[in-house]
Amino acid sequence: MDQIGQRRSSTLTSIVREAIENMIISGELSSGDRINESALAARFNISRGPIREACRGLENAGLIRNVANQGAYVREMSLEEARALYEVRRALTALVGELLVERASDETLDELQRLVECMARAVEEDDLSTYYNLNLEFHNTMVANADNPALERYYGDIVKQLHLFRRRGLLQHGNLRASNEEHVKIVEALRRRNASEAAEALRQHVICGWQRMVGTLEES
Repeated sequence: MDQIGQRRSSTLTSIVREAIENMIISGELSSGDRINESALAARFNISRGPIREACRGLENAGLIRNVANQGAYVREMSLEEARALYEVRRALTALVGELLVERASDETLDELQRLVECMARAVEEDDLSTYYNLNLEFHNTMVANADNPALERYYGDIVKQLHLFRRRGLLQHGNLRASNEEHVKIVEALRRRNASEAAEALRQHVICGWQRMVGTLEES
């Protein structure tokens, strides 16, 4: 294959990988679901090749497992695997808070405040889907504006894997409201430009998120 052909193939594989990632994030594909190559090929109007390549990349990212002679499946994460990832996320998120105090513009803090207010409306409407997407945007905005590409990369890898588990942590009654009350405290600490307070608010947010998620498992 020539260089142009290789580049086209690589680009198509990246597009397919992102599409499958989004299907996992949105809940369209759940843990344990089989990746139907034929259906995806028809949906995207492409051959199976880029789908297989995308699945290999997603396996390296911890989102998919390939089973010999059976195909690819959305990874099923154990509670212990999720706990380990939450512990790393807790440390990285605290660092995000410290860096934001130093680097975030007032406009960034205004945007975070806007997202908190939008999430508050989703809470009142008990709209989990909207809340979940706004919650992702809130955290992604913070990480992006911490202005540390290495941190953003490591954080992103962990969060992508936690999508296999995280959504259920918001399902229990009252969890949306509790989660957003923590967001309010985070923004308040950032506006005060208090690094230790912001780091602790974010650390506690992750700890509480883990406790909410474990609580839903105990209820089920």
